[in-house]
Amino acid sequence: MYKYFYNGDIHSARDFFEARLHTGIPLPHSFRSFSHYVVRFWKWDPSDEDYSVEVLGESGHQIFNNFDEALNCFNSLAEELPALILEDAKLELVHYHMGKIYPLESKIVMSPPFAGGC
Repeated sequence: MYKYFYNGDIHSARDFFEARLHTGIPLPHSFRSFSHYVVRFWKWDPSDEDYSVEVLGESGHQIFNNFDEALNCFNSLAEELPALILEDAKLELVHYHMGKIYPLESKIVMSPPFAGGC
């Protein structure tokens, strides 16, 4: 079961395609379904004890046909996210090719100390 975070709530779906359908987030016009790169942003799920809730929206689940663009997005988010988040998260760059997922890069992004207050 795929879990995703959207509009402040956690939802579930079969996969990210179904989740995008439910949320109304369109796929890019130039989307190549057989081979593309995705920058994914995951929240911690205490019940799974893992980063297993994907954030859908502006910064989460960005799709690219070009590796260089995807890597640039991944690196930019790795620099920007610590100032924007209150909880630690996982940032991931994967390659979807012919129905299989190939992890390329992964990074735990830490929130700044005292981000949640004293």
